Amino acid sequence: MPIENKILSPAPLAYRRFSGHVTMDELTSSSLALHADPAFVPGTHTVVDMLDVTDFDIGFDQMKEFAALTQNRHRDRGAPVHIFIVCSSEQGRWLAEMFRALADLAPGMASVEILHGFPEILALLDLPAETLSLFPEDCQTESHLLNRLSS
Repeated sequence: MPIENKILSPAPLAYRRFSGHVTMDELTSSSLALHADPAFVPGTHTVVDMLDVTDFDIGFDQMKEFAALTQNRHRDRGAPVHIFIVCSSEQGRWLAEMFRALADLAPGMASVEILHGFPEILALLDLPAETLSLFPEDCQTESHLLNRLSS
């Protein structure tokens, strides 16, 4: 499956990696699996890694419905969350921008921020060293420069 979910415990943080060709069915089923995970507690922020997306088959109406559902789920959970999307390809940026714009239209508790690399995300999250090490190794580039408190 081109979407993998991982809870980075003990931090309230989920890591999702999208790769290859992503479809709406895959996005829906991976989102359901994430929300069903008992470790995905209210207030768990999410890092979405879209650096390996090559293409997607998700239409505007489908994304509009998914963005509203995302906002509803987090509102029902009762805790605000941040969704950080990292992407660099044209396809990844387009999909991320569509999701962010549509999520902003729906009332809810999830805010979406699009960034261009993991150093930006890791700096914003200011995670302790033991949490940084839970990210896949290729996401940790220059992380030692970002959090002086973790050393």
